[in-house]
Amino acid sequence: MSPGDSILDVQNLSKFFPGGRGTTIHAVNDVSFAIRPGEILGMVGESGSGKSTIGRAIVGLAHATSGQIIFRGQDITGLPEKKFRGLRKDLQIVFQDPWGALNPRLKVRTIVEEPLRLHTQMNATDRRRRVEELAQLVRLNAGLLTRYPNELSGGQLQRVCIARALATNPELIVLDEPTSSLDLSVRAGILRLLLELRTETSIAMLFISHDLGTVRLISDRIVVIYLGRIVEQGPTEQVFKAPAHPYTQALLSAHLPPDPAIDQGRHILEGEIPSSVTLPEGCFFAGRCPVAVEACSHQRPTMVTLDGDHQAACLRISEGANSIGDAPILGGPKQVSAQSNTASGRTP
Repeated sequence: MSPGDSILDVQNLSKFFPGGRGTTIHAVNDVSFAIRPGEILGMVGESGSGKSTIGRAIVGLAHATSGQIIFRGQDITGLPEKKFRGLRKDLQIVFQDPWGALNPRLKVRTIVEEPLRLHTQMNATDRRRRVEELAQLVRLNAGLLTRYPNELSGGQLQRVCIARALATNPELIVLDEPTSSLDLSVRAGILRLLLELRTETSIAMLFISHDLGTVRLISDRIVVIYLGRIVEQGPTEQVFKAPAHPYTQALLSAHLPPDPAIDQGRHILEGEIPSSVTLPEGCFFAGRCPVAVEACSHQRPTMVTLDGDHQAACLRISEGANSIGDAPILGGPKQVSAQSNTASGRTP
């Protein structure tokens, strides 16, 4: 993908935090990806893998330690808040917890209207009309606009958050685990809504989740994160049907199919995730990888293109197209069902 094709380009992004006793927490490590206009990019990984930090850095809520974030051709990395404020109407975020994201003292109408007050020159009449249009757009009963957040359900609150994010017609929305706190039926409604909104508004989205089934349903392309680093990325169906990185293969194999007679072909990982304070010298996954060789422990893998936009970072792939597939413990890339599959942070 060339830079001209994308609305967002993240280049070699790293984000470190100070830890205790003078240590440094390496939350995000040299991450690069892009999002096209109107595209939904899914980002998946275990809890603590750095997904939310990436999302917050994109919208200016966390400053990058190094790397670049380019939005519509403009480098917005490290912009001071005063200058970033002008981008807020075009770059929005929806958080995981709708209860914590909304002011309980304000009525829903005021909450949705707030971005219009801050970022537009609309008068009161136009703002009122726009709020009602937004309520209709997110399938929210107009009668709920006069209520307070505590009077709404979780699904209704998340629709309010989405309406607020859409108020200024942004070009990109970061959705940080927007359905994880909702039950399955409500979750399905929110996913349908997001897909409908993409069709109606052509908005681009970064959909962050640990739920593989949800990501597969909604995403055009997918990025797999392990310990703050991308290990695989590509078109969603290619990644799910032919996962190339051993971590992705193990992650997808953790799904329990409804039919107990189906051979799961599970790939069990042993060992613990390395500390983000003391990162491994070579491949971050080498200590848990069933096909690691000596070089993996001291040589950092780079992205290898497999087919089109499908890429993975693994030294064994570099040896030959079938290196990983020939390993008996993995059994080769294969189609894996992903319904309701989650990367919850438990070892697959």
